[in-house]
Amino acid sequence: MTDPVASSAIDSISITLSDDATPMVASVVLLDPIAAPADAAAMLPETADIALYVAPAEGLPAMSGPPAFEVKAVSIGGIMFELGDGYTLTIDEATSSIYVTNAETGESLLVWGAAEIALDGADAARFWGTTSVELGNGTKITMETAVDAAIADLYRLDKLTVTRDDRAMVITGVSEETLGDLTVEQSFDGEAIDAATRDGLTIVTDITGRWSDEYGNAVTQAVLKQTAPGRRYGPGRTTLSLGEISKAISSFVTYNQIDSLMLTIGRNRVDEPGGRDRSAEVHRAIALYAGGNARLDGA
Repeated sequence: MTDPVASSAIDSISITLSDDATPMVASVVLLDPIAAPADAAAMLPETADIALYVAPAEGLPAMSGPPAFEVKAVSIGGIMFELGDGYTLTIDEATSSIYVTNAETGESLLVWGAAEIALDGADAARFWGTTSVELGNGTKITMETAVDAAIADLYRLDKLTVTRDDRAMVITGVSEETLGDLTVEQSFDGEAIDAATRDGLTIVTDITGRWSDEYGNAVTQAVLKQTAPGRRYGPGRTTLSLGEISKAISSFVTYNQIDSLMLTIGRNRVDEPGGRDRSAEVHRAIALYAGGNARLDGA
């Protein structure tokens, strides 16, 4: 706190810091929003209490773009977003971690360290290559890894791409390997960003809240091992997800044909309130057929 300041000296506030404090404010400028006559100074109090909230700039995430997703909290090396429908996403750069939770349903997703992942508090497993998670409200979180500079076979979570309809944000510098480079860029180019971002292995939740891959396999280490180097969804691989296959199909089949097939497949489906729309589920069914109904393989 600074000492009380007379109105005549309001343009020269001094702030005294303790010996071990680091200056975090370069300057403070107070502007008079209303032009007042000279004799108005007699109406002003001789002193004024001024409270300043000062947050250190060093270590705070760099943010840019329009606020497509609401920021709930910001700290040094960390940030929390509201994803809608009860979902929040928390990032902590110091532990290369993200935490997704839904206060309404109890769902949770925790990723940390060397791409360790735990779903709903289950035992941790590990992934290596790009992995996407589709939440119940349609939000997709694509997690990309980067190999550790010192340990060749160690992959850390480093980049997130979050999309929901036209909303998007790209978050880089998540890895703890280099602290202080956490960056968030938000936009309303969700569809374009999603199309330009490879899904990799995709994890979804069904109507019971069970986590599975797109082919219905429960998410285990055996499923996640498909993201290991040299495997189907390993680092550097370009294997398409079912969602990507369905988009490729849609680009080659006329709208009427797709619409007719969607009606045939989805005639008896009932949409879930707040869940994925029917078209997304039906496209998944089309892609599943086109993909040969692939289950886990030994490759």
